[in-house]
Amino acid sequence: MTDSSNSSPKSQFQTASETAYSGAAELWAIEGALKKYNQDLVSKLSQYFKGSSRILEFGAGIGTLARIWSEKTHIKPECLEIDINLQKIVLERGLVCYGDLNDADGIFDGIYTSNVLEHIEHDEEILRQLNDRLKVGGIIAVYVPAFMCLYSSMDLAVGHYRRYGARELCQKLESAGFTVKHQSYSDSIGFLVWWYLKKRGSKGGNELSNHRALSMYDKLIYPLSSFIDFIGFKYLFGKNLLVVAKKEN
Repeated sequence: MTDSSNSSPKSQFQTASETAYSGAAELWAIEGALKKYNQDLVSKLSQYFKGSSRILEFGAGIGTLARIWSEKTHIKPECLEIDINLQKIVLERGLVCYGDLNDADGIFDGIYTSNVLEHIEHDEEILRQLNDRLKVGGIIAVYVPAFMCLYSSMDLAVGHYRRYGARELCQKLESAGFTVKHQSYSDSIGFLVWWYLKKRGSKGGNELSNHRALSMYDKLIYPLSSFIDFIGFKYLFGKNLLVVAKKEN
């Protein structure tokens, strides 16, 4: 399978009427194999929510990050997940889970979302809705795939409408009423790996559910990638992008 510009692998994009997520197998593989990655991701996100007592995870999947978040911070996030089958898993794991933003009462102190916004066609509208449900002074942290030049059949296979540039995501957050406070990339080596897989020709996303390959990456490559990020490369490039913004008024 080659790059999506030259082929058309099967994909299912999530919509308001077609809520099933096509990458459920990848979610289980990522939870089981990318333990360091998930722990590190929660650390990256949760540092911006100190003092927040009511937090929403927008697009919780199978609840992987919410469970780690609860263990690390002793604050149990409320979850939103539109796929009914994934909702059941999240609920079975003892987490609150909504199927729609309107099902949640009141406002939140903070909202985080990881690898979700790229699945939403009208992402700016969603950001405006999240702004409405956040208290004044509240924080939103958005973690997404970075660089459209990396977009490949792997992205298409799991229903990614896009990958993000920093300027694009910051502009969309500002348009939705937020003030950007931080932006950085993550997983610099991952950028190179994703580029290699795209050029080699991925197999429609199968790499994302290969437990052995993911586990090896998590144990051997990701720690090195994190170190390279730490010494300054996170401000240059990476496989993912983190933007943190505040609702000022």
